[in-house]
Amino acid sequence: MLETIEKWIAENIRGIAVVGFASAVLVIAGLGFVYKMTEFSATIMRDDVAGFGATAIAVYLTGVVPLLFLTLWAILSGRFSDIERPKYRLLEMHDEIEAAERGARRG
Repeated sequence: MLETIEKWIAENIRGIAVVGFASAVLVIAGLGFVYKMTEFSATIMRDDVAGFGATAIAVYLTGVVPLLFLTLWAILSGRFSDIERPKYRLLEMHDEIEAAERGARRG
């Protein structure tokens, strides 16, 4: 059992590292976003500077919310289920094109 787990980790170490790094970046960015939204809300409630950063926040949310929904749609619809297949298909197509070119030169 332990040998199987170690083998799986060795085969998937790159993916594990990418997911770990992406998760860390997402957590750090999320914490920064939550901090800025809290600061923004506190500024509006205290009425220190009317409308402080409202435009920047609106533009940010206008860009991020659609990307969030697009990413969720892609994950839930299975678009990321086989992310390795396109590169292999590209190599297969390249081989097919080269074979067709060789055949055209001969014939």
